[in-house]
Amino acid sequence: MERRKVALALVISLVLLLAGSLFSVSHAAPLAQGETRMSLGVAIIVGVLYYLALSPWFANLGFTVLYRPLIAGTLVGLVMGRPVEGMTIGANINVLYLGWISAGGSLPGDPGLAGYLGTALALGGGLQTEAALALAAPLGLLGGLTWALRMSVCSAFAHWADARAEKADIRGVALMNVVPSQIFLFFLYAAPVALAAYLGSAAVANALNWIGQNLGWVMGGLYTASGMLAALGIALNLRFLFRGVLPAYFFIGFFVATLAGGNVNLLVLALIGLCVALLHVVFTSGGEEVGPLFPTGGEKAERYKLLERKDVFRSWLLWLFFSHACYNWERLQGTGFAMSMTPIIRKLYKSKEDIRAALKRHLVFFNTQPDIGGVVHGITIAMEEERALGADISDDAINSVKTGLMGPMAGIGDTIQQGIVIPISLAIGMSLALQGNFLGPIIYLILVAAFVWGVGWWIWEQGYLQGRNAVTNILKSGALNRAITVAGVLGNFVLGALTVNFVKVSTKIKFTIGGSTFELQKILDGLLPNMLPLLLVLLVWWLLEKKKISPTTILIGIIIIAVLGSYPILGKFSIF
Repeated sequence: MERRKVALALVISLVLLLAGSLFSVSHAAPLAQGETRMSLGVAIIVGVLYYLALSPWFANLGFTVLYRPLIAGTLVGLVMGRPVEGMTIGANINVLYLGWISAGGSLPGDPGLAGYLGTALALGGGLQTEAALALAAPLGLLGGLTWALRMSVCSAFAHWADARAEKADIRGVALMNVVPSQIFLFFLYAAPVALAAYLGSAAVANALNWIGQNLGWVMGGLYTASGMLAALGIALNLRFLFRGVLPAYFFIGFFVATLAGGNVNLLVLALIGLCVALLHVVFTSGGEEVGPLFPTGGEKAERYKLLERKDVFRSWLLWLFFSHACYNWERLQGTGFAMSMTPIIRKLYKSKEDIRAALKRHLVFFNTQPDIGGVVHGITIAMEEERALGADISDDAINSVKTGLMGPMAGIGDTIQQGIVIPISLAIGMSLALQGNFLGPIIYLILVAAFVWGVGWWIWEQGYLQGRNAVTNILKSGALNRAITVAGVLGNFVLGALTVNFVKVSTKIKFTIGGSTFELQKILDGLLPNMLPLLLVLLVWWLLEKKKISPTTILIGIIIIAVLGSYPILGKFSIF
């Protein structure tokens, strides 16, 4: 079913491009205000930027930072000489992907393609922000095609790594994780996007201009859809946050933002939300004292016998950069895990037999959240060191620990990073960016880097220092549950405010009673301002969570409803 939807999006986009090309022949026109013809050099840079967002070269800040439309739009705007417009377009596109989460190798849409190519086509075609949003939605669906191709082809490179492992070639295994995959991905990502940016901007602009001139209500519907689609991004996050009593804080955030008249400073609001979250934890903890997350002493003092701290740090750096370099359906992060272990294997084992065995046991299937899941790597390193010291630890014992912990750590890590840290940081950055403030992208970069680098290394090393007791110590301390609760309260609070700031939906319905005309929107505003945005978010959450309807289906449904609802009945009445 998902493939059919992606294929449909591809056909629709190709028809738009073809129609625009045909009309551009007979409707050639000078540059519109704000339009910038795309040069080949600029188009190539846009394509390379898209590849870099999916590459391993930025210490896991590619996927978590460069891949987000807020950053993509800013970079494309800088390249095209219109940074403020690019940043604004990117921030608006990012609203749709606020709740976007990739887990287990799945890609429910491609925010990177929507951000880089969508912004480039919008700036190159002189499109308004609303038109750029209407264009970005199908582009995000198209990214699923290249993702599936990537995940399939990279599976072959894992077998190339197997062949190097049989030869006890440590360097060869590391190279197979990076070199063939990145050569393939560069041509898969950079070339098509560069070509589309170069050839597509004028075609898309002409197609949308023709639709606007001949089917104005369709463009009006697409603009309406662009405001409604923000509800999908918010509702996707609520699937992780609407738990227990925490939804109350969503409504508190909504009411606070409504009372403030909307357009609130989300950074200030987030700080208020953090204070509220801390108070919630204090009043629900029953007076229990919060201890340290990781106890000190004991096993921790026994570490660094054969290994040095720099060896463990090098292992983390390799994982930080190359965990997803050869991401594929067959092994997922398997080759990345093996590459991260190469400094450890080189230090602990000298015979070919031992090296071969170590490489082979770490080239098996593995997948977890890269930052919080790093505790699994730390434990594995500790077990390898014990084995090299003579402990009776088998291959099965090591892989059993990896297999048993990777799933739970992925669930905890995805909830914290993709479900809370990234969306809240994005919300703060987007709110500033929409005001034309370049601190928006910068603050987002700093917040995410602090989590990915700071928390990631700390968790990794603590996993090594505490060994197989690490996860037990985490859970016993209770601090992790409190941290998740704080983040949940804060997330609900901020998303409630985002509903007011970003979800735009109103109705034009009027009716006459006793000779008096009443506007439904004014009646609703008199009852509760922003009622329709709130109801739309809650409806989409219900469809996602309770009815298990896919985000892609909801996205297409919103666009269809918005377009049909904008059709003028009897020549003058419409719903939106």
